Amino acid sequence: MRKRTAVIAAVAALAVGGGVAYAAWTSTGSGSGSVGSTTSVNSTISPVNGAGGLYPGATVDFQVTISNPNDYPVAVSSISAGVSAITEGGCAAGTVTSPAVSNAGTIVAKGTGTYTLKATMNADAANNCKSQTFTLPLTAELVSAA
Repeated sequence: MRKRTAVIAAVAALAVGGGVAYAAWTSTGSGSGSVGSTTSVNSTISPVNGAGGLYPGATVDFQVTISNPNDYPVAVSSISAGVSAITEGGCAAGTVTSPAVSNAGTIVAKGTGTYTLKATMNADAANNCKSQTFTLPLTAELVSAA
């Protein structure tokens, strides 16, 4: 009889304990989170080294470096055409030009990219265009590539 009472007591204890676990309260939570975006920082275009060898009608390669100061990679979607200004020696504006470039590549976050462009001297360049350095203003369009 004692054995039977002990078994019944154990079963009752499990039933009560199981009932307590079953009766535990549940709840849910709701609300919102908040994040912010960064801002973009403009890049710079710098000459790598000036190319030489221009003469009337000639085309030469020259290189520029474009920086990406941003915390994310960027794609260089375009580099504008360049047109020379009047030089100190009096060589006319527009004597040297470079064509626009599209889809030039990708620059990693905080990195730089070097690009080879073409420059052409007009076939009718004047004598005062000899031994001159030509600056070609350029603009690059960069888009996030993350």
